[in-house]
Amino acid sequence: MVVYTYQSVKVLKILKSGEVYRAHTSRKYAREYDCLIDMLGLNCECPIFGNLRFHRKNTGGSTSNSVKLILKVPRDCMWLTEYSAWADFMYMVPFTSPKDYTDLVHGEVDEYSQHRLTETIGSLKRQKPSWQYRVPQVILEEIRPEWLAEYKVKL
Repeated sequence: MVVYTYQSVKVLKILKSGEVYRAHTSRKYAREYDCLIDMLGLNCECPIFGNLRFHRKNTGGSTSNSVKLILKVPRDCMWLTEYSAWADFMYMVPFTSPKDYTDLVHGEVDEYSQHRLTETIGSLKRQKPSWQYRVPQVILEEIRPEWLAEYKVKL
């Protein structure tokens, strides 16, 4: 499948040198990403996010990196989540138990409840065909150099 992801020039250099790129732990979203890694059973330090060609996209404003990578990724090397479910989960994480992200410890938070948290986690775990997502978000463990089809450097 064709995946678009925005990365730094450093990532492009790694790929062009023939090496596999694996993201390092995020300081800002370490807990959220650790939860996603656990939910999806990923084998990585930090997930890499992307979008699918011919599908709606929502980057949440996070396209400040300077290179758009266009990848051809085998379906069995990627996971999909609904962008809005991921956004909801990220909002709920601070209200969950520090030892168990599936437990909402502060009761109801605005419109969120334990039931909503459980549904959201279930939605993130459940893999569906890409056309069944409103705004599919691609999750990768790594970027392999052979997946790089094209790139566009922002000026």
